[in-house]
Amino acid sequence: MRLRSLFLDERGNISTAFALSLFVLFSTAGAAIDFNRWTSIKSKTQMALDAAVLAAAHEQLVSGDASKAISVGQNYFAEHITKRLPVTSSKVTFQLANDNTAMVGSASLSIETQLLGLVNIESLMVETTSQAAFSMGGGSAGVSDLEIALMLDVTGSMCSDGIGPCTSSSKLTALKDAAKNLINIVVKETGSQKTKVALVPFSTRVRVSESTQNGNDHNLTSELTNLNKKWSGWFNVCTNGTSSGGGEVNNVWVCHNYAPQEVQNWELFPCVTDRTGPQEFTDMVPGPDAWLNAHDGSRWPLSRDSTNNPPTNNLGTSGDPADHWNFRENAGTDCADVPPENVIVPLTDDKDELFERIDGLKAEGATSGALGTAWSWYMLSPEWSSLWKGASAPGSYSDLTATSGGAPKLRKIAVLMTDGVYNTYRGWKDEDPEMVSDNAVEICNNMKAKGIEIFTVGFELDSLPAVDRTRAIKTLKDCGTDIDHFFNSIDASELQIAFNSIAMSLAPLYLAK
Repeated sequence: MRLRSLFLDERGNISTAFALSLFVLFSTAGAAIDFNRWTSIKSKTQMALDAAVLAAAHEQLVSGDASKAISVGQNYFAEHITKRLPVTSSKVTFQLANDNTAMVGSASLSIETQLLGLVNIESLMVETTSQAAFSMGGGSAGVSDLEIALMLDVTGSMCSDGIGPCTSSSKLTALKDAAKNLINIVVKETGSQKTKVALVPFSTRVRVSESTQNGNDHNLTSELTNLNKKWSGWFNVCTNGTSSGGGEVNNVWVCHNYAPQEVQNWELFPCVTDRTGPQEFTDMVPGPDAWLNAHDGSRWPLSRDSTNNPPTNNLGTSGDPADHWNFRENAGTDCADVPPENVIVPLTDDKDELFERIDGLKAEGATSGALGTAWSWYMLSPEWSSLWKGASAPGSYSDLTATSGGAPKLRKIAVLMTDGVYNTYRGWKDEDPEMVSDNAVEICNNMKAKGIEIFTVGFELDSLPAVDRTRAIKTLKDCGTDIDHFFNSIDASELQIAFNSIAMSLAPLYLAK
C-alpha cells in the first residue's frame, strides 16, 4: 500500500513537472514569436519615420510653412506604413526643433501579444524617434554639389511574365516612379547645391547609343571598342536557326546550318559588354590594351578580348570566314534584348530629359550586374572626361576631399538597384553568379577607395530561391558604403521609401539621429 502511494505521488510529481515544462516551452515560444513581431513592426516603423521626417524637413526647407511640413510628414508616414503588421494603438507626432533647424518625428504604438498572454503580458510598446536637420552651411551639415549615377535594372524579370519585353508592369512602373521622385528631390533649379544625374539602364549589355537612325553612326561605340563603325568581309551566316525561351535564363538559340557569304557595310552594334584583363576592375579610360568588349563579349575581328592581341582565325577572308557577333546588317535598330530606349545618359541636370528617358525604359534581357556597376563608375569618373564632355564631364576626385563651408565640395554617388542575382557576363547568360557577383563587389570596393559613396537597393529579392536571395543580398550589402546604405525593398511601397530616403539624405538636409 505504501509502495502504491509512493508510485501515485511520483506520477503526480511527473505530471506537475510536465505541466511546468509545457508552460516554460509555450512561454519561450511565445516570447520568440512576439519578439519577432515586435522587431518587424519597429523596423518598418523606423524606416517609415526616417523617410517621413526627411520629407517633412524637405517641405519646410522649400516652403518655409511649418504646418504644411508637419502635414507632409504625417501623410508620408501614413502612406508608407500600410504594409506593417497591425497595431492596437498608434501616436505619431512631428515638430520643429533646435530653433527651427531640425524636424523631429516620434512614434509610440502598442501591439497585442499572441502567446505572451500566458504570462500576463497582453501588449508590447514600440517607441522610436527620428530627426532630420537642415544644412546651415557649416560643420558636417555643409552643402556639397552632387554627381549621381543611377544603375537601373531593366531586365526581363521586371516584367509581369518574367521575360519581357515590357514598358510597364507593377515592378517596372514602381522603379520608374521611384527614380523620377529621387531626381525631382535632388535636382533643383534654385539653391546653392548643384546636382547632376546620370542614367545607367542595364540588362544583358549596356547600350551606349540609340541607333544609326538620324545620322547617329555609333561614334561612342567605336571609341570604346576601337572597332570600325562598319565592317565588310566573309562571314559564316546562319541560314537555318531556331530559338526558344528568353528573359533571364534558358534562352536557347541553335543554328542548324552555316554558309560563308561575303557581306558589305555591316554596322557595329551600339552595345558593349564587360571589360576584361588588368583594367576590368578600374575606371581607366578605354585605350590600347584597355578597351571595352563589344556586343558578343569580344572585339572581333580585332581581338578576342580587351587587348590589342589580334585573333589568328575567323579573320573574315573567303577561306577563313568570321563568326563574331559585333556587326550586323542594320545593327543600329537591334541590340539583342537591349532596345534603343535603354541608352545611357551621361551626367545632366536636365530633368525633362531624364524623365523622358526613364519613362521610355523597356525591360528585357538578363542581369549583367558587374557591367552595370562598372558603368555607374564610368559615368562618375574624371578619367572619362574625354568622352563625357562639357556639362556632362565628371568633377575631379580631389573635390571629394576639398571642403566648402565645412562639407566636401563634391559628393559622387552611385545608386545600384536590382531585382535579381547577377548571372550574365560578356553578354552570355547563365554564367556563374558567384563569379559575376564577386566581380561587381571588386568594382564597388575600388569605387569606394576613390571616395565614391554607394547606395544599394534590392527589389523583391524575397521572391528569389533561397540560394540566389542570399547571394543577391550579400552582394548588395558588400557593395554599399555600409549597412545603412543598403535597402532591401520587398514591394513597390518600400522601393519608393528607399529611393526617397536616399534622395532626402542627399538633399541639403540629413538624418541627425
